[in-house]
Amino acid sequence: MNLLITNTREDQAYLILRCLRQHASRIVVTVSGDSAFQRWGGMSAWSRHVSKRYRVPDCTADWRAGTIQAENTPAEERFIQRIEEICALERIDCVFPSYDAEVYVFSKNRERLASQGVTAVVPDYAGVSRILDKSVTLAAAERAGFPVPRTRVPANLDELRQAAAEIEPPWVLKPRCNAHAVNIMLARDPDELERVYEQLVATQERPLLQEYVPAATKRNYYILVNRDSEVISVFTPRVHRTRKTGMRTPCAAVESSHEVPFEAEMRALLKELGVWGGMTMQSIVDARDGQPKLMEINPRFGHNLWYRTEFGINEPLMYLRMAQGEDPGPVPPFEDGVLLLDPLWDLLHLAGQSLDQSVSRLRRRLRGRPPDAAGDPFEEEPLGPLVRHLRGEYFGRGRRITSPLNRGYLSDPLPPLVRILRVFVEALQRRAA
Repeated sequence: MNLLITNTREDQAYLILRCLRQHASRIVVTVSGDSAFQRWGGMSAWSRHVSKRYRVPDCTADWRAGTIQAENTPAEERFIQRIEEICALERIDCVFPSYDAEVYVFSKNRERLASQGVTAVVPDYAGVSRILDKSVTLAAAERAGFPVPRTRVPANLDELRQAAAEIEPPWVLKPRCNAHAVNIMLARDPDELERVYEQLVATQERPLLQEYVPAATKRNYYILVNRDSEVISVFTPRVHRTRKTGMRTPCAAVESSHEVPFEAEMRALLKELGVWGGMTMQSIVDARDGQPKLMEINPRFGHNLWYRTEFGINEPLMYLRMAQGEDPGPVPPFEDGVLLLDPLWDLLHLAGQSLDQSVSRLRRRLRGRPPDAAGDPFEEEPLGPLVRHLRGEYFGRGRRITSPLNRGYLSDPLPPLVRILRVFVEALQRRAA
């Protein structure tokens, strides 16, 4: 197999590479983006297992604008034509994307590539189009009985005001098509709501208006679905700790669990959507009733793919086999109660919180307040509880697994070094924002 992996900026692209490198004779990757950091900040582009690297045009702008249609836009057509050129030059017979917009574009062109002998590891377009529009996904979830936040899709300001009268503030506004929590905004009063709505409409029509759900924790469902829309693998770890980064609260430490809340409803939802492949259902646990509320479904593997691969569950290989019309094989069992940790992000988070505490104490001294005075909004998280969490997780009893993205300095040295640089830069950017 000659394999082409796209969207190399994302960690999951490198995890897919690790899972499939022993099954591929040749691996080729693509890079894209306006800046050198965007093009070369991903791990896969630097792997010694990669034979060739090609630059491709960006294909995400129309998707980000909410354009979901079966025909290629001009930008999408340029992207696919470049992919076809690369496949012909490198005799590629398998393409594996791992970002929402690219999965969408490849799903539209799946049969076109198949006619050239290239298997695109993506679901069918009909299922992908239903998942990528959050309003369609959430409506299907309500019918299946899976809990969702109260949601409206106002088409204009009059409908926005009517929807706001039905849902108490604060309100969450978000695009129907987005990734990485881009352009998710919070409004606390009607004037702010209308301003935010008009900002979003300028980017994408008919954004979602949702109730604000006070989160007790998160609950993500990492799922592999066969071509009959039946779930064959599901992993729903319990969250030990999160990091607060603006409107996002990514998981910082999780524990493997055999518990699957609302499992029957989850299976019914995916059956109704008619989608297959690897995906992530993201939910937050409502502090008011303890139920997981569905936020969105991503029709691809995420950067936490290693949660399963470290248990010997090679989901990229299983997904590839299904895309080729083969049996994916059995799903290995996993152990319950294992901690899954990412030391790199934890180290940077601890350093950031230490810096925040030092700056907060300095600010209080300059204002003539006691060094341990509370109430400084600059300090987002007390340092003591974080240190206790880290001590218990890294040095306590019980089995733990650390991210493979922090390993491989001898076997594949450049990718982990590139990740250290990229994660450091991203941490600085988020703190500056």
